[in-house]
Amino acid sequence: MFLRGERVAQISETGLVTERPLTEIHRGALKLPEPYASCSEAALDLHVPYTSTRHVFIAGDRCLDWEWGVGQKYEGPVTGLPDFGKYLPDYYRSDVDAVMQVAGTPWKTLLIKGERCAIIAWGKGVEYDDLLTKRGEAGWKKLPEHMRGGFDDALMLYAGGNNRTVFIKGDQAMDFHWIDGPTKIGTWAQVLPGLGALPAEYRALRLPAAGRFAGTAAEAQDDERVELRIDLEGPVPVVSGDLFSVSDGAYKNSFVLDGSALTQPVAWPVTIAGTAKYATDTSRTMVSVKVDKLAPGGTATLTRSAPDGSNPTTYACAYVSRFLRTIDWEIDYVAQTRPVGQYATTDHPRPPGLDKRIMTVQAAFADAGIELRTAGTANEVAVSEAGADVMWSTAELHAAMMRHFSLYRDARQWKLWSIVANRLAESDGTASGSDGIMFDSNDAFPRQGTATFYDAMKDVDYLGTRNELFTYIHEIGHALNLAHSFTKDSINPPQPLGPRGGYGDKSFMNYQDEYKGDPTTKEGDGLGAFWSVFTWQFTPGELRHLRHGFYADVAMGGKPFMTGGAHLPALAPPAPSRSGLHVRLSGSESFSHGEPVTVEIKLSLDGSRQAAEAINDLTPGGSHLTVLITDPAGEVRPFQPIVRDCGHPRRVTLDAGTPALYGSAYIGYGAGGFTFPEPGTYRLQARYRAPDGSTVVSPDHLITVNPPADDTDRAAGDLLLGSQQGTLLVLRGSDAPQLADGNAALDRLIADHPDHHLAVYARMVKGANAGRHFLTLTDNGVEVRTADTDTSIAQLAAVVETTLDPSTDAGVDNITLNETMRRLARAHARGGDLKQADAVLDQLVDTFRDKHVPPPVLATIAEQAEATRTQLHDQT
Repeated sequence: MFLRGERVAQISETGLVTERPLTEIHRGALKLPEPYASCSEAALDLHVPYTSTRHVFIAGDRCLDWEWGVGQKYEGPVTGLPDFGKYLPDYYRSDVDAVMQVAGTPWKTLLIKGERCAIIAWGKGVEYDDLLTKRGEAGWKKLPEHMRGGFDDALMLYAGGNNRTVFIKGDQAMDFHWIDGPTKIGTWAQVLPGLGALPAEYRALRLPAAGRFAGTAAEAQDDERVELRIDLEGPVPVVSGDLFSVSDGAYKNSFVLDGSALTQPVAWPVTIAGTAKYATDTSRTMVSVKVDKLAPGGTATLTRSAPDGSNPTTYACAYVSRFLRTIDWEIDYVAQTRPVGQYATTDHPRPPGLDKRIMTVQAAFADAGIELRTAGTANEVAVSEAGADVMWSTAELHAAMMRHFSLYRDARQWKLWSIVANRLAESDGTASGSDGIMFDSNDAFPRQGTATFYDAMKDVDYLGTRNELFTYIHEIGHALNLAHSFTKDSINPPQPLGPRGGYGDKSFMNYQDEYKGDPTTKEGDGLGAFWSVFTWQFTPGELRHLRHGFYADVAMGGKPFMTGGAHLPALAPPAPSRSGLHVRLSGSESFSHGEPVTVEIKLSLDGSRQAAEAINDLTPGGSHLTVLITDPAGEVRPFQPIVRDCGHPRRVTLDAGTPALYGSAYIGYGAGGFTFPEPGTYRLQARYRAPDGSTVVSPDHLITVNPPADDTDRAAGDLLLGSQQGTLLVLRGSDAPQLADGNAALDRLIADHPDHHLAVYARMVKGANAGRHFLTLTDNGVEVRTADTDTSIAQLAAVVETTLDPSTDAGVDNITLNETMRRLARAHARGGDLKQADAVLDQLVDTFRDKHVPPPVLATIAEQAEATRTQLHDQT
């Protein structure tokens, strides 16, 4: 039986028996439920003579055990299939080339992937797992070189006690006896007439159009090896490669070459040559690649030379994989959550160009040429009963990644960690609506982890839907340094936006609910419109990045998020916005040595209309606000935070009742390290993406970073300037042992310089961290360090006292003060003093009333105070 969607063709060895819907054969014995009726990718025949007739149908990473005349015996993950799933090796859990039952027994399964195979004895374990050519039967050692793997299909037959398999590869087939070896190789019809009788749609080939090769330089003095990618899928061939030192494995350089169009069909061998673009300048810009085939057994010869052909280096490369890159993906999930499942495209009306198929995270990246190889099984993490609030701060997630990611290293590597947590906590301790975040928490080795938030997705009915799967893929795209569709012009260097300011991209990197369709075709906007046109793909530009981007620009631990090389020489101003909105940066204009730079953001009406739609997303870590920084030398770069938040910001109507939205951002430390490393004057500009897709540009806000005033000023400032201290300021503290030196520096600042105006920032970090439970992911589950309310109260009260002291200019900005006072109230409530908590909240409102803030702002602060009060009383 050959499956194609919901139809099946049955052949004998000599001809076609039948072709019809799967549910109609064998008198309706296979009236399967969806998605197996139309999306099955393989089936195992478990027929036991005179006992039962059973098949296991496989769709994605799930399977259905179906017994004729009885029905479903099991449905669920393949790894849970009784007597089979727990024995399935990690290597064979995705992208298997062929799977079949061994003839003569229904209880042995043969799996083939690449040049390897495994045999699983049901209920017993793995009987064999190695190269095809190393199997014990004599015939396997006789496999010809071009038929040693990479098969498109395989048929298990039986011949008088000798296992017999017909392998299909491209337009060739091989009749193979396990003991005697190949008996016939030729076209499908020549090897098995029944194959030749298959209808055309069942004979579509899976000819690979791309492949990865690896080899070393023939010239020993060059000490280089190359990972070479050859890609014939686009209009012109593309060759790219990464160069490493053989002796120590260090990365050296990357290149990409666009060749000239090839004649079709391709006549092998193929030579692709031309001038390549390199990540780092080199004299050997001429690249030539000769390849004989993109399949197992294929070889490629790479030559790099000067433009005139002199000083050549040649690399003999062997075929590695049809995938252009391979990533080991480790995933954990907290108790009471679960990892993402799969999606059958038959569950909804399909847009043109989308086949009936099963979509998984791995399948989406496989379509992009990226192998996302599961590193072990998903691990469930128990949570202690010790009062754990199921909200995770970015500090806790950062610490969990560094401790629990078994593949973690301070290095560039193709390793990624994901965790399914409950809910993200905002900086003020309240629950965030974020679906997921990508970690970018180390300025040297960023983009190594992602988190998705189960409860937040449950709130918006994403769980178990295509939106949940989309969210996982979206966050992993960020880890591979893909920006949101509508922020590509903020990449360093900038990239062009797609249709309608990027909101018209049919891409995993867009927001489904913010999609803007093509008005000429009346596609419509929003979630429904997006799913009516989305075909589960990245854009061509995103594919180019994933498949051929320079190593450091793509690999985890490489360059910071949204950074691809050179500084921005200039960023052209966008077209004038007609959104009716105005954005402004404000705050202190002078900062001392080491002082954290914070800006306040105000979004308001511009006076052109009485009301306008806005998005309440005013943080550079979100998706609607970018802060551009021009340094004293005139170089422009966007501020990149260390955490990217993908959530569901609310739409707000600005009018007379709500004339403005306010935010605050610490921008002193980001994904690229410290933002203001040298004294001087910096120019800040905010760019806000309005709901209509236009960009609102703020007036320039100038700040001056001053040199140390004296030795004491230098000593205090230096204690805030380490990368760990920068991370702690962003995360509002952390228990992570990897940040111990940073915490020690903050303690020293408080102890040695208690009266210095910078001590308030150390107190704020220490007080915020002490005032919350801290969740630590260990080998035994999640351990909870309960809140230290005494320390929190002492430190936060000192921050409030310093800020409100009229005799000094020290202290935090208004928005941070609001957050700090609400944190202080929570600390008092945790300590059992609700009366004092209420007093702090009353003081909060009185403080801002005395500051004569605008009435709508005061009303918002009063609402925040009352919401916090209600929450604390309810919890108590």
